[in-house]
Amino acid sequence: MEIEQIEIIDYIKSCPPLDKLSTDALHIVAKSLKIEYARRGEIILKSGQTNETVYLLRTGAVEVLDSDGKLYSHFDGGDWFGYRSAFVTGEVTMPIRAIEDCLLYEIPAKTLLDIAVEFPQIKAFFDRKKRSRLKIALREVHDTTANILFTKSASELVEDKQHILKLDLNTSIQNVAIQMTENSVTSCLIMDEDKLSGIVSDRTFCTKVVSSAVDIKQPIKSVMTTSLITIDKNTRASDALLLMTKHNIHRLPIVDENQKVLSIITVNDLIRAQSYNTIYLVNEINRANSVDELAKLALQIPPTFASMVRNRMTAYDIGSAISSIGRDINRRLLILAEKEFGISEVDYAWVVAGSQARGEQTAFSDQDNLIILDNNYDDEKHSEYFKKISKFVCDGLNECGYVYCPGDVMATNPLWCVSLDVWKGYFDKWIHTPEPKALMLSSIFFDLDFIYGNQDLLDDLKQSIGKKIKGNSIFLSHMAANALHYHPPLGIFRSFVLEKHGTESKALNMKKRGVTPITDLARVYALSAGITDTINTIDRLKLSSKAKTLSKKGKKDLLESYDFISTIRLNQQLKQVEAKQTINNYVEPDTLSSLERKHLKDAFEIVRTMQSAMSSAYHTERLV
Repeated sequence: MEIEQIEIIDYIKSCPPLDKLSTDALHIVAKSLKIEYARRGEIILKSGQTNETVYLLRTGAVEVLDSDGKLYSHFDGGDWFGYRSAFVTGEVTMPIRAIEDCLLYEIPAKTLLDIAVEFPQIKAFFDRKKRSRLKIALREVHDTTANILFTKSASELVEDKQHILKLDLNTSIQNVAIQMTENSVTSCLIMDEDKLSGIVSDRTFCTKVVSSAVDIKQPIKSVMTTSLITIDKNTRASDALLLMTKHNIHRLPIVDENQKVLSIITVNDLIRAQSYNTIYLVNEINRANSVDELAKLALQIPPTFASMVRNRMTAYDIGSAISSIGRDINRRLLILAEKEFGISEVDYAWVVAGSQARGEQTAFSDQDNLIILDNNYDDEKHSEYFKKISKFVCDGLNECGYVYCPGDVMATNPLWCVSLDVWKGYFDKWIHTPEPKALMLSSIFFDLDFIYGNQDLLDDLKQSIGKKIKGNSIFLSHMAANALHYHPPLGIFRSFVLEKHGTESKALNMKKRGVTPITDLARVYALSAGITDTINTIDRLKLSSKAKTLSKKGKKDLLESYDFISTIRLNQQLKQVEAKQTINNYVEPDTLSSLERKHLKDAFEIVRTMQSAMSSAYHTERLV
């Protein structure tokens, strides 16, 4: 083999999608290609000409011009062009001109199409629709065939499907305990005739019977758990795990379409199938008796997060699980605070905001929290108490790795520890006087989730907010304009726009420029539809599409872009956890493969297009 051909093969096998080819296929491509040179200013492809060649740009740079001769796109070393006309139309619709001296590899389209029969990745790569490319990329990223929790339903992992103990709700506590012992089971379903009414476990007898000295002759219905969570037979095992983590429970009844119990999945069934420590971590958090204990347990969050990323869980599932852990730490700190300072004389709701509220936390997060006080709150009588518990909890969160909020959105700030009526007044002002600061605060406080206390206070506030924004087109236009504040990091030539990070290096801020623009778009779509209870970004996009404030295509595009951008961010944080580095949201493009960079640009461009569409739909230009 000639030295030149060896060098060509060495180069093309590093270029996606040719990196997927076998050695024989690479030789076929290398033999078929022609090497050409183009001088700066030379037109490589003319509008209207027939084209049957795909170009791989080895060195140099080219520009694509639209029908008016204006710049449409830009390619440089390692990029492909000409494939749309070669594969789809047969005719060049936009001319391509060299803006630097170029070395080109010209490959016949027929060669690539023939190879694509055996290697479908070739056709997938050159699909001209960004959404299709992203969908294929996500399929590869989330290939979970190695993880049984993703490939099996919960019902398939139940070890003992036949042995379900069911007893009537009027059975005595003593008789239930005897039958559970005789049947060697750790739980029992409590029935009201044929209807599932509750459940008891061996833990019930410790926490509700023995500790409270309950008369064992009483009916079991007096101590059973009634707030049941069930799943259907097709629920993924991974989803069952997330439910157990979120609600700190160890078993889930599996029911059919008629709500008949088929079996019970336990945490041990899941642990046997796949080693996970999320549920046990949550359980230990809820048993911790000091801030020091919680801080030690919080050290397990990064490795737990890393395990989830390695197992290719989706960003949605990872965010949900990590946020659940954070909520439990928050809740446990409040319980410890009440042990330290006593129970409040006035009702309150401890509420979180931001990514934790949306269920989108990763391995790195600050804290955003606030208190809604009952309107009976008296500043002279009660302020000192709430200062103490706020400081205790916020300091505790900081010790657990949830650093103090840089913007001081914390319950320790007197502005964010006020009565329900004051909170309603805040929102009334922000909504009816949408100034820049008001809009910034609205973006934070429209994403709220209850943690501890009296949930009615938060529900009352959300109902009030919903009424204020309904039909308020001026406010929604201002919120739309605010949602366009952070643009995806793409320059005019589809090149990445980097931000300074640390002392020297520049990188992509995957949260501020990647995730946040989609989160902001989703918030506006949801508020426009009057959706205030659902705040998770993915859920907002889905519900907004159902409510017709977002098109089906727009929903699919944004969901896939969000997933891919989030996955790149999570994989970078995984590397930082493994290297024991400080965790952040920055990714240097050079650490990504050329294929990842390509898909990331596709995702950013989709977001940019959706921002432009929102600007037009809400007439944000009139607000300037």
